[in-house]
Amino acid sequence: MEAEHRRKAGHYEILGETYAKFEFFQKGWNPYSRFLDVDKVDLILRRKRAGAPEYREIQVKFGKLYRVGPAWERQLFDVTSWRFFNDTDFQNALPNLFVAYVLSEDDEYRGDFFIFSVADFQSIIRSAPMVGAGKRRLYISRSRDEPHRWFLRLQTKFAEINQVTCLDVTRYRRNFAALE
Repeated sequence: MEAEHRRKAGHYEILGETYAKFEFFQKGWNPYSRFLDVDKVDLILRRKRAGAPEYREIQVKFGKLYRVGPAWERQLFDVTSWRFFNDTDFQNALPNLFVAYVLSEDDEYRGDFFIFSVADFQSIIRSAPMVGAGKRRLYISRSRDEPHRWFLRLQTKFAEINQVTCLDVTRYRRNFAALE
């Protein structure tokens, strides 16, 4: 199916939830979709451990990955995703909520699946650059020279990746251990 046709096929969040269900199933969780997005919960994960059921609540976000454009970006990154969040988006979330952030290009999903505790995700949102009153643009980009590394951009334009310009979020990629 052509990329343009897929873009018209439906909402990206549905695609993200489908990828998330598959990823969680592969790690031994039985994912259930919520009929209504109540308390920011899209999926409930269930598994048995030592004969007793365990549950996790998940909010799923999808970010489309784009090939970077400007020359300064191409020196540092190969793909990037951006999405807007408000500072208050997760302030009333229950502390046991997890955020699954699925990133994918049009052509292929490559397992770029991030799992954050809600507290960590709130901190990451607050680190992203402001673009309006209480609104932030969360840029997550993959390193061109080290394709296993992912960064949240802390600034809008810069010449090198360092602690002032970027926050390393690599540890959250495929972070299934957070659910333990």
